[in-house]
Amino acid sequence: MRIFVAAMTICLLLPHAASAQRERRISPERLEQIRNYLAGRNEESIPAQIDPQNSELYGTEAGTFSFEAHEFDLDDATRGKTLPLRITVPEVEGALPLIVHCHGAGGSRDGYEPLVEHWASHGYVVIQPTFGDSISLLTPAERREFGSIGDFVNSPAVTRVWNERPQDVTFLLDSLDRLEETIPELKGKIDREKMAVTGHSYGAHTTMLLSGLDIPGVGQQLSEPRFQCAIAISPQGTGGLFQPAGYKSIRGPILMITGDNDGTPRRGRESSKGEWRKEAFDHLAPGEKYLLWIDGAHHNFGGISGVRTRANTGPVAPDHSLLVKSTTLTFLDCYLKGNSVAKDALHSPEFRQRAADLASLTVK
Repeated sequence: MRIFVAAMTICLLLPHAASAQRERRISPERLEQIRNYLAGRNEESIPAQIDPQNSELYGTEAGTFSFEAHEFDLDDATRGKTLPLRITVPEVEGALPLIVHCHGAGGSRDGYEPLVEHWASHGYVVIQPTFGDSISLLTPAERREFGSIGDFVNSPAVTRVWNERPQDVTFLLDSLDRLEETIPELKGKIDREKMAVTGHSYGAHTTMLLSGLDIPGVGQQLSEPRFQCAIAISPQGTGGLFQPAGYKSIRGPILMITGDNDGTPRRGRESSKGEWRKEAFDHLAPGEKYLLWIDGAHHNFGGISGVRTRANTGPVAPDHSLLVKSTTLTFLDCYLKGNSVAKDALHSPEFRQRAADLASLTVK
């Protein structure tokens, strides 16, 4: 994190006139590394083995629908807060399935373009709330209080909103009529009988709560039955409020996704990776529950969070990102569109072979 602090000092505090002096003190190569770090670009990359245009996997290519994104701030007078939203709407007639996607800790409505655009191009309306833990809601002074992303993730700014996030999503569903009346492009576009909740990392935490995860002392009061299915990318394993028995109340259909190097900066869990996250799936009761395990995958799965994301979440890996996009679309098309080809693909004994021996899909 010393690099981060030094970089912020270099890029934000020193006057422009001192650029020549900076160049003398720091080599051009080092400056480029710092710029990449601040921009969230990973220098390491894993070459692709899967060709999206010639793959036997389902849904590897972009869909045929164009789409448009809209930003909207949804006021909640009862709770005295505003919920910033990004709403991506395919340009097609008729009602479409809805995906509510929940960002990771510190994220915002502006991330996850690779996933959101893939889904939208295949005919899904996607709504992305910005939750109260978002770095985008902090002032510059508040941001400087954190020396590292680990410090932020473990701060009260994040942990205090764990139960507010599901409430935000429920409020969002309660406000769909208002959104359709306010945003002309959204009018008549949402099929209320075909809705899914998805989330990555802390967003998977939110997704599991909305899907019926039983918390000691809280029960399932944060559950949201209006969702027909769910996707939890990087779910949390046992520990703290998450006890083995609590996962059994999570409803299916649900798809969970992790991999060997899917780590976490949470204190006490720094060494916990994919096997810990896989515990969430292991403790689920049988019945339309799926686990996509990607060999060697890191927390960002090769780039699912988009280019405007934090560094240090793993290398750029086109295959890992493609497998997440393909499998999530397969799952959504099966359970929200009733697509029989997608259903067959979810249960294909040839999945690992089609995935270039990079991943497995387990069903129970």
